[in-house]
Amino acid sequence: MGLYNLDIDENPTYQLMDDIHTPKIKIKKYTRRTFLQTSALATAGVVLHGCMTQSNDEPLVEVLHLPKRFSRRSGELSANICGTLSSQVKQAKYQLNNGDWLDIVQAKPRVPEPLFTIEMRAEELRPGTNNLKIEASTDRGQPETTSLEFEYDPDPIKLPVKAEWSNADLEVQDGYWETFSENGEWRVRPKLGFEQYDRILSITGSFPEGRRVETDLIFRDSGEETVYAFGILPMWGGHLDEVGISPRRGWIYSIAWFDPHRGGGGVEFGIKDGDAPRKWVDSYRQFKVEAGVKYFITAESWPVLDEAGEHLHYVQRMKWWQEGEPESDQWLELTDVEGCPMPVGEYAVGLVAHRCQADFGPVTVTSITGPEENLDT
Repeated sequence: MGLYNLDIDENPTYQLMDDIHTPKIKIKKYTRRTFLQTSALATAGVVLHGCMTQSNDEPLVEVLHLPKRFSRRSGELSANICGTLSSQVKQAKYQLNNGDWLDIVQAKPRVPEPLFTIEMRAEELRPGTNNLKIEASTDRGQPETTSLEFEYDPDPIKLPVKAEWSNADLEVQDGYWETFSENGEWRVRPKLGFEQYDRILSITGSFPEGRRVETDLIFRDSGEETVYAFGILPMWGGHLDEVGISPRRGWIYSIAWFDPHRGGGGVEFGIKDGDAPRKWVDSYRQFKVEAGVKYFITAESWPVLDEAGEHLHYVQRMKWWQEGEPESDQWLELTDVEGCPMPVGEYAVGLVAHRCQADFGPVTVTSITGPEENLDT
């Protein structure tokens, strides 16, 4: 995210803390074969047309995530459909609601082959039922068409929202995510082998009010990656770029996460417009995270208004503590006016895992107007 510009070396190296806990899970990079062994079509309507041109009736397009319903989108936050394309595909394109056909582009680091992400902006979506067609072609045979149907609800988000994962309809921004049960508890994570760059999962759609986000998280492994991070996006504004470019190369966010490159956890506001230099302001505090240990995190973001109700700035703060310890009363706080003023508008809430395996417990999002509502009792 903010530290990891899309134009930098794919494998930068940094000095990590010497005593980061030895990873517990060995991460394997995905391949087309490993994907086909684990994938399944989304539960929403998916119909294939055309000629199956591959061995074993392998489809040219695999849909990883298509929720039955997308919640409210605003500004740069798009509704995304994620999947993979066969290595035999020479051209792929999509059509939303009988509009123009647009190319599907795969590009590192957001969507390296075989992954793809289709980004649909709020103004392109219809309230109610939407239809999407994906057409994939090879050097021979008829194109294969995948027909999809989903609902879009532009109504304002009603808080509180609680994601419990036992029966989740995941709204994934990038990558391949899964829910799983461990010790009787449902959790969510990037699917093993599909960690990679900025795996992002939306918890809510867009809304303007202040928000308090609470969850727990467990770091498992970073494989051979030396740059990785994981945490919450209390304000997720989506990927920012010129209209027509996909996958988009920028971002708008507030983030609360653990980043070993910084030696601990921190909060940050960040903006990047396409391939322009990023802007950010951050505050970090040194602490250690051990693999396999559960930590609790609470993050808050809210707008500050003047007496006339005009926007002044955004505030973000975070606290983090280990399971078995008392809840922390130490907040790490930051304002965007200190170096990266955020656009006034609506923001979603999300989870992020960057180049590592981390999983999250239930997530609760409640409405706040400022810190006075959240004094510890």
